[in-house]
Amino acid sequence: MHAPPFRVFSMSRFGFLIAFVCLFLSTPLACFGQFSQQDRDRLIGVIESTEAAFDAEKLPDVDAAKADLVGKIAAVESYFQRATDAENRQAWLQFLDLEPLKKAIQSSDADAILLAEAKKIRDRLIGMTPGLELSAIRNLRESALHLSQALSLNSTNGKRVVGTLTALKKIISELKAIPTTDQFAQIGFFVGTIDSSGQGEELVRAFREVFGKPNIAVLVGTPLLQKAVDRELTREEPVRQTILGTRIVGTATMTGTVSANLLPSADSAKIELGFKAKFNSKNTGYNGPVRLLTTGTGDIDLARTLTVDSSGFHLSGNKTDVELNTTIDAICHKMELVRKLAWKAARRQKPKADCIATQRLKQQVSRQFEEEAGKLNLDSQLGFLADGGTAFQRLALTTPINEWSSTEQMLAIDSLFRADHQLGSVDPRPAVDETFDVAIQIHESAVENACATVLAGRTLNEKKLDELLGKIGRGVDGAAAKAEDGQEGASADDEPFEIVFSQLRPIVFEARNQLLRVGVRGRRFTKGNRVLQKALEVTADYKPTRLEDGTVVLKRDGEVKVDFGGKKLSISEAGMKPVIEKSFGKVFPDVILQQAIKVAEDAKMESLRGLELRPRLVQADGGWLTIAIR
Repeated sequence: MHAPPFRVFSMSRFGFLIAFVCLFLSTPLACFGQFSQQDRDRLIGVIESTEAAFDAEKLPDVDAAKADLVGKIAAVESYFQRATDAENRQAWLQFLDLEPLKKAIQSSDADAILLAEAKKIRDRLIGMTPGLELSAIRNLRESALHLSQALSLNSTNGKRVVGTLTALKKIISELKAIPTTDQFAQIGFFVGTIDSSGQGEELVRAFREVFGKPNIAVLVGTPLLQKAVDRELTREEPVRQTILGTRIVGTATMTGTVSANLLPSADSAKIELGFKAKFNSKNTGYNGPVRLLTTGTGDIDLARTLTVDSSGFHLSGNKTDVELNTTIDAICHKMELVRKLAWKAARRQKPKADCIATQRLKQQVSRQFEEEAGKLNLDSQLGFLADGGTAFQRLALTTPINEWSSTEQMLAIDSLFRADHQLGSVDPRPAVDETFDVAIQIHESAVENACATVLAGRTLNEKKLDELLGKIGRGVDGAAAKAEDGQEGASADDEPFEIVFSQLRPIVFEARNQLLRVGVRGRRFTKGNRVLQKALEVTADYKPTRLEDGTVVLKRDGEVKVDFGGKKLSISEAGMKPVIEKSFGKVFPDVILQQAIKVAEDAKMESLRGLELRPRLVQADGGWLTIAIR
């Protein structure tokens, strides 16, 4: 464990809009589904039941939440006292800055002050700093959130929950077959509010069942699987064995191919790994003074099934067929009588000897195939899942629930990414009508769930965004890079901006009608000494565009748009609009996906090292962004 400072990696300014997609690479909302009348009736029913049973006296107890937070603070301090050295402990305690929160609790300050301090500590503990995944830190973060919720709900004596139930019922009553992204965000926000009241268990369960399909998919096509596994294999080995008292010495050669084929499976992914080879050997057998010169030929057909599911990789035995034919070319001895007796004995023992040799060859090739399969580093391939789990913990996100499946054309990982109070998709992912090595599909609900947790209501400047989410390169030129690094070429216009994200739908992510719309929503924008204290939405539209080489990229369609909700601006506020447009004009690049994805030269699978992949299909429709690469 290391102490702050916290610049773990840097990030381009556009990166924070799409970084959540990359978290699922360790790669489904706009059409939130054909919302049926049956769904509507069920949800309205549970809303009405929750309204009837709601009791403001049963809201989360503020004093109990305070006591719990005090305990979590003590646990964190105790952890750093016993688990770190003095320097690291001091760095962490300085970063945590717990004194204002402790003082607010102990002095019984106004709820507004305590609420602000609780939110500050919770926001501070969301990031990519190593150590934020520690259980003591995560428990503190959750306790601070619970206190914030208790204070907020009790401040209105339950009226907020009652109003939320009314608003939720109205949305569901008016919902068409395809909800808008704003409607989905509102539904998710309302369900979360009701969940925090502790009195909506049935309601939350019903909404999660209706909006319960996976919202992230990573698909691996047969072509990439075969690139990774298929190869020719030649092995030449010495023969040293004894069969029926005869010591055999020689050389054996196997020449064949290793192959991989996907098998249909609904509850796991199944890959048939095969090995077909020709076997040849030349041997000399020694039995007393007699030498036997033999030639062996044969066919090997071996198959194993690799099953992949949430528990890991499992290799099972299917078949090992070996056909071996041994020919005695000569028997050597200086006496003819001995040779004749040896021939007679050899012919009598040959069937049994061939059977023994066949069984031993079967065992040998099975063992060697297991060794070759082991070279795929199957267990190590789960490393990206472990790394992703750490990132989720640091960002206060819930690890997705993964479902593995396969067809003859692809291996699929369908993930449902949501917290306990959040929603998934109504519709399954769309089909990908293109041959691909890898396809990534992300649904608007996945982005909404991530951003609602990590960004909603937070105040972040460009540097903090960099620290939070890491770098996704977008190909800036040298001059721009120098300006971004604070070197030559910087000017007043290059001052970093700060934005207070909206509580509801802080990131705009819409994939509909072959148009990807991305952006941010805030309630305050600051650049230098200029401040705009007004709700704003800054967005850019991108269209899939095919280039001459067949690569598909996302090209920005038009200029960056700044919207203030139709409200009239003062003269000073109107003067901020071009500043915002210029700032975000650099945030949203003209082209996305123009750079090839290159597999690292030191990748664990040698056959994939240095492989370059480019997008060949980009679709933005029905709430799903689909990117297929090969």
